[in-house]
Amino acid sequence: MRNDEFLSGVIEGFYGRPWSFEQRQALLPRLHGWGFNTYVYAPKDDIKLRAHWRERYDADEAEALRKLVQTCHDAGLHFMYAIAPGLDMRYGDAADLAWLIGKVDQVTALGVHDIVLLFDDIPQALDPADAERFGAVAAAQAYVADALFTHLRERRPDGRRLVCPTVYCRRMADHDGDGWRYLHELGRRLEPDVDVFWTGDEIVSEHVDAASLADVSEALGRKPILWENLHANDYDLRRLYLGPYAGRAADLPAATGGVLTNPNCAFEVNEVAFATLAAFLRDPAGYEPDAALDDALAAWRPKFELCGGAENLTPDESRLLAELLYLPWRSGPGVEARLVDAAALLAAAPDPDDPRLAKLQRFAREVERLLARLTELCDRDLLHALYAVVWEARTESRLLADYLTHRARGSQAGRFGKPDQIPNTYRLGFAAAVQALLPLDDSGAVVEPSTERSG
Repeated sequence: MRNDEFLSGVIEGFYGRPWSFEQRQALLPRLHGWGFNTYVYAPKDDIKLRAHWRERYDADEAEALRKLVQTCHDAGLHFMYAIAPGLDMRYGDAADLAWLIGKVDQVTALGVHDIVLLFDDIPQALDPADAERFGAVAAAQAYVADALFTHLRERRPDGRRLVCPTVYCRRMADHDGDGWRYLHELGRRLEPDVDVFWTGDEIVSEHVDAASLADVSEALGRKPILWENLHANDYDLRRLYLGPYAGRAADLPAATGGVLTNPNCAFEVNEVAFATLAAFLRDPAGYEPDAALDDALAAWRPKFELCGGAENLTPDESRLLAELLYLPWRSGPGVEARLVDAAALLAAAPDPDDPRLAKLQRFAREVERLLARLTELCDRDLLHALYAVVWEARTESRLLADYLTHRARGSQAGRFGKPDQIPNTYRLGFAAAVQALLPLDDSGAVVEPSTERSG
């Protein structure tokens, strides 16, 4: 595999329950059909990849990995194996380095040519011995990377070698002066054939273009590989993202060494994420997210077969599903329009004849029907991946429409509710209690309260 080959494909790199062997075996041949060339095995909760990285795979686990590698190769894909020793590795300890090399040797013996070394989401402080020896985290990590990759070059000279740094987005680099110093030092010390991951301005970046990557490219002395978290949901498992690949400029591919997407944790719901990324990479200049979404939903619709001879989801129903569960910062355009209507109705004098009220009632009925139809899916795994989030959308859309109707009719003031409504079903619990205590802005970011006093 040439070091300059553009990488495209999927990283199974999320936290939470990893995909099953059977799911991966089903996915890998399809990646080639989308035009991708790479699959990265990096599930953070494979216990022998991260938490217990020193432990070797047993015979059954090793055989499963070998079969996955072979499936990738048969499909014309590169299989990349990631290992994440940074939680407790002593960088300068010869025994730990030997454990790391030995573990990677076990994997390469299964046919793996390409290795990813993950240093993301780990403590940024060195233990006293490492601090005395290396002085800085970047120097310690580069030492380990060089030792491992020098070993691999002798055995797999054609392999690809990648590092995910501890500072992997602009916000981390900007947090204090050490972030950019870390990246410059790491880039200076890594060999030119080692690629480095980057997620953009944020861990989940709303926009990425060539200009936004210029600083990190200069710091690292190489084009970054984009670790794409647009559809990742492991930071908020109450959400799914079924919207199209968006917010990426046509000049992005030329400014990177590859784009690899780390998607929704639920295996069954990533068709749109994969298909629309593939469409973007095929024609960045001509890519239109909305048209790509429609194409992806049409290709996915056969999976929504309903039991008992009922008609499959209609195009309008599948579009509604995607727009309800769109992208991290917004719903789809049709759903956003209904939210704008609701905000306007809340701000205006009540009017039971306002046509926006009828639209919201119709919208609530459509969401209710969508959930009812999904419960008839023959693919029960797909249903259960979607169930909780669509249930919540059904309940909240009905609550919104009924409250606005109640208000428009000039009903008596007081507590609004229905006999079967459970108040605060989605708003209680520890997480909600903490968020209620913190000073949050509209985006959910924690902000410092003003210290100014009135005169």
